[in-house]
Amino acid sequence: MATKILTIGISEETWKKIKKIATLQGKSVSALVREQIEKFLGEENRYIEVHKKISAIAEKNRGVLKGWKREEIYDV
Repeated sequence: MATKILTIGISEETWKKIKKIATLQGKSVSALVREQIEKFLGEENRYIEVHKKISAIAEKNRGVLKGWKREEIYDV
C-alpha cells in the first residue's frame, strides 16, 4: 500500500504532549498519530454498522405506534 504524507499545523504545547506520549510508548510521533487515525476509522465503521442495525429495527417496527393517539403515548 502506498503511503501518503499528511502535513498539519499544531501548537507547540500540543506537539510537546504528543512527543512525550510517543516517547513513553517507544514510538515516533508519526506512528502514534497514524495508529490513532486508524483506530478512529475503525470506530467510525463500528458506528456505521450500529446505525444500520438501528435503522433496520426502526423500519421493522415502523407500524408499532400506528393508530395510537398522542395522549396514549405521552402524559399530556
